[in-house]
Amino acid sequence: MNAIFKTACINGFIAMAFLASPGSAFAKSPCDGVTTSLTKQQRSDYSALIAKSLRKKVKPTAVKIDSFMQSGEWAVVYADVPVADPGYFFFNLSGKTPQLKDVWGGMADRSEVPDLVKWAKKLGANAKIASCFADTATGS
Repeated sequence: MNAIFKTACINGFIAMAFLASPGSAFAKSPCDGVTTSLTKQQRSDYSALIAKSLRKKVKPTAVKIDSFMQSGEWAVVYADVPVADPGYFFFNLSGKTPQLKDVWGGMADRSEVPDLVKWAKKLGANAKIASCFADTATGS
């Protein structure tokens, strides 16, 4: 094989491997279709709900919301609070006001995605928000 043809074949193989990889731009993200932006009012409301849920007295202004995801009747707010490590706060939105169901905190790696999805679904979260949360929490 001549050197030019060999180089073209290797470059073509590398490009094909990249396009087929799960992290490529063409791969569908678990967060596709999930709302990730907050209005000022939602930011204020969720900060107040999170502050109220903490056992120690915390002002809503002390709650720093880092990210948000919502799908259907479920929302997950990743927030930093002054009395604990940051966490993912799970809210059921099916009632008049969002109801905090649980908080997940800590670190997880990619191999734990199925367990995180299962945990979120046990709370009642829908598959889309559970998958987006697991993907986000594992830093994928």
